Amino acid sequence: MRKNLRTAAVLAALASLLLIAVRCGNNDETTPSPSASPSGTHTGTPGTTSPAGSASPTDEPFSGGRTPVQVVATPSMNQAHLKAVRAATHSTFDRFTLEFDIAPPGYKVAYVKPPILADPSGKEVTIDGKAFLQITIQGAVANYLAAGGTAYSGPNELKPGLPNLAEAELTGDFEAVLTWVLGVNEEADFRVLTLDSPARLVVDVGHP
Repeated sequence: MRKNLRTAAVLAALASLLLIAVRCGNNDETTPSPSASPSGTHTGTPGTTSPAGSASPTDEPFSGGRTPVQVVATPSMNQAHLKAVRAATHSTFDRFTLEFDIAPPGYKVAYVKPPILADPSGKEVTIDGKAFLQITIQGAVANYLAAGGTAYSGPNELKPGLPNLAEAELTGDFEAVLTWVLGVNEEADFRVLTLDSPARLVVDVGHP
């Protein structure tokens, strides 16, 4: 009888140990170690992001005036050298751009009455258009060979045939004063912008 009881106790102890082992094994399977997501993985739907800088089809806003715009030149030992000129049209205005190696220290943009005179010769210059917008830039040159540089090699006259900008002509390059005159089909509001990288002086003229 005593032998049977001892055998039963041993069997009960073995059964308990087996049950504990099974429970521990189940725990390891149901609690996996945390794993990191692959670097750079995206969960969103591809192709749903709008391209950066996409233009709106609506007209570009334009706001300007007809009074002279002037920035008084500050004393400077450095002259701005003209590098390029460009003309282009936008939905509500035409743009004329002068590009320099550095920003010019001063300028004035204003409508002027004919005759348009060349500087320094004083000879009359014929420019297409019914109204004339003069751009006078202090501390800037186009022909700067004397300074050891390369002279401006772009056009001295543009006839882009834009909605309002009929012609742009270089009328003066003397004693570090650079002058361009824009001939427009109709006098309209204008605005002046200065931009960086590269340095640019921009004149926008509204469409008639």
